[in-house]
Amino acid sequence: KTYGGLLFRSRKVMAPYCYRCPFNRARPQRAEAVSYRQCHWECVGKVEQAFETAEAAGRPITGMVVEPVIQGVAGMLAQPKGWLRRVAEIVRGRRAHLIADEVMTGFGRAGGSGLFASHQEDAQPDFLAVAKGLTGGYLPMAATLTTRAVFDLFQGDYAEFKTFFHGHSFTANQLGAAAANANLELLRAPESRQGRRDLERALRQSLARLWDNPLVGGIRQAGRGAGVELTRDWRTRAPFPIEQQIGVRVCRHMAKRGVLTRPIGNVIVIMPPYCCSPKQIDAIIDALSQACDALLRDGVATGSA
Repeated sequence: KTYGGLLFRSRKVMAPYCYRCPFNRARPQRAEAVSYRQCHWECVGKVEQAFETAEAAGRPITGMVVEPVIQGVAGMLAQPKGWLRRVAEIVRGRRAHLIADEVMTGFGRAGGSGLFASHQEDAQPDFLAVAKGLTGGYLPMAATLTTRAVFDLFQGDYAEFKTFFHGHSFTANQLGAAAANANLELLRAPESRQGRRDLERALRQSLARLWDNPLVGGIRQAGRGAGVELTRDWRTRAPFPIEQQIGVRVCRHMAKRGVLTRPIGNVIVIMPPYCCSPKQIDAIIDALSQACDALLRDGVATGSA
């Protein structure tokens, strides 16, 4: 609100939040909601509707920003397979730019054999924002990638003064670039690709044990990242009131057991480093399960009443 006057106008469309989607007619099950949802892709229809409404008002949308495959800080919302591909087709059909925020999802985090989540659904962004995994977290570095067609718009004679005059003091930091190059070499190595596949499998197997915990309502995994949503009653999806700070309390219990993570409201974020072993993955999930049990012993109320 404070900085609203500095921002350009934008529109929002619903995220594909299958677990709590108003269009999902499926009853809760002890499985990931994307696997048993019953809908007609109404969330994709909302995207198309936004473009149509904007065009009818004479203010066509010029670009759409997405976090591919899984939306992070919204609560680790894993997208059903096909959502991104369908949305990309709508964006392309309206001659708008597809802008992918892969700061969290990039460099193998969201699954697949490649480096970027967008490519899992054959969606090639016009703009691609990357950071975090670019240097493996060792040094701060980020980049904005774009297409040759966009880049060429800033080319011309000096007299045209078309240069993209944007930069900052630490652009092209040599140490950061060296760390990024070394990290990319590691990420592309066959043994690293196999290690990420093993990590994804181990995480999926270990997460499955949480379905036995009454506090766990939803589990959402995309590649090597997951979100565990805690609810008062998994049968009705009844949420905990946010003021109870259930997620914060669980993370504090996990810290006592040697696992550092963070909550997004009632969702516990699981983002293990690629170097984790299956035994360490089990230890992470054990800590989460034990933290939930501790809250139950503390008298946390469950049930829809």
